[in-house]
Amino acid sequence: MLKIHKGFKRRMAVSLLAGMMLFSACGKTGTKEGNAREVNKITTEADNGNNGKNGNNGSSLNLNTEVTKKDGGISAEKGKTTNLSASLDKGTVTDPTKEQEDAFVRGTASFSFDMMKSLVAQDKGQNVMISPDSIITALAMTENGAKDDTLKCMQQVMCKELSLDEYNLALSGFNKKLTGAQEVSFNAANSIWLKNDGQINISQDFLQTNVDYHDAEFYMADFDEKTVEDINGWINDKTKGMIPQMLDKINDETLMYLINAIAFEGEWREEYTDDQISTDRQFTNAKGETETVTMLHSTEQGYISLKDGLGFVKYYKGNEFAYVAILPPEGMGADEYISSISGEEFIDAYNNRNTYTDAHVTMPEYTSDYNVSLKDTLMNMGMELAFSDVADFSKMTANGESVLKIGDVLHKTHIEVDRKGTKAAAATIVAMDTEAAVAPEESVIITLDRPFVYAIVETDTGLPVFLGTVNSVNGQ
Repeated sequence: MLKIHKGFKRRMAVSLLAGMMLFSACGKTGTKEGNAREVNKITTEADNGNNGKNGNNGSSLNLNTEVTKKDGGISAEKGKTTNLSASLDKGTVTDPTKEQEDAFVRGTASFSFDMMKSLVAQDKGQNVMISPDSIITALAMTENGAKDDTLKCMQQVMCKELSLDEYNLALSGFNKKLTGAQEVSFNAANSIWLKNDGQINISQDFLQTNVDYHDAEFYMADFDEKTVEDINGWINDKTKGMIPQMLDKINDETLMYLINAIAFEGEWREEYTDDQISTDRQFTNAKGETETVTMLHSTEQGYISLKDGLGFVKYYKGNEFAYVAILPPEGMGADEYISSISGEEFIDAYNNRNTYTDAHVTMPEYTSDYNVSLKDTLMNMGMELAFSDVADFSKMTANGESVLKIGDVLHKTHIEVDRKGTKAAAATIVAMDTEAAVAPEESVIITLDRPFVYAIVETDTGLPVFLGTVNSVNGQ
């Protein structure tokens, strides 16, 4: 239900975006439940004295830190999981300019909504949620190994206004802002895993770039069952148990994984009291079916108006992140609505939102998980060359040989919204394979009792760290 008291005058102002995460950090692995074999904690020298925002990790069992540097490459002994990060010191990275930051925000907002439109068309009626930040961070690490036309096609899709160096700088700066939040927990980690079978002598310059800009960890491993467990354990730990598994197996043709993982935990700035919580309320899902839910009631200052949709901004403690939800106009579903919005329109609506009119909000508690391959989506967005047998990722190898292409991009997200706050996580894996070859005078009432669009945004820019749709509260 969307009700506006008389005197309300529409104005174009804002919209959604629920969950993007820009990041760069590190961590440890955990134990895989139900498996007698313990997944060994992966720790590195960076764990000693780091700031806790991100930590480089490696395996305490058979962990090898001895590497050989030769001809611009790094290699290691076979049969052991080797931490290559220990052989590289993080360089100094300057802050991006205001112009670079603005271009990054525009480009990332467009990328986020273009991807979301593709996915809701593909998975109609489902709860779809992505972390644009997680996706672009994993792709940015990959982009640092691309060259010529392959690099150009990735830049066109991700942020065509910036050069590769400028993009790295802007992304790194945004990630620092996210992980530097004081009153919410925003942890981010990046790692690169290389198959240690002699097929590739990894470029030291490629590794150094990803260490400098993205705090990436690097491991050489045998790419066997133990490696599957270790990668899943690393992701499980970095997402605080919200994403316990991503990989089932490693394909024979896969030689490298570039991985990002993020975890967000934020409490509401204004806590809900018992009289603001209603059980046994109704939510009508995308199929027209009625679901029984718990509803949360609050009064928020201001509202967002975008293409006849009406939304609100609810802050987490510290005001550095906010939950944004938008109810589509009557008769329009969440999928159709989000498909009508551009990234630029969302950012403009957020930045020009009404900030003084009370919005009486009712929203459901919900939990949602989403898992998808982004290969087809990215190819349709213009990244076909990077997935082809003529892709050029020669900057990944010490000898400049082009032997790799992107095999797949896996993305998984989780979100929990309740009376306490929000927990959300995302992980993205890029698998590199061998080549075969107006102001109102009255208050506004917004009741999210039917499908809606939501986002968790970084409040300075309005960029989504998480972005999603809720078509069902009880189902997926």
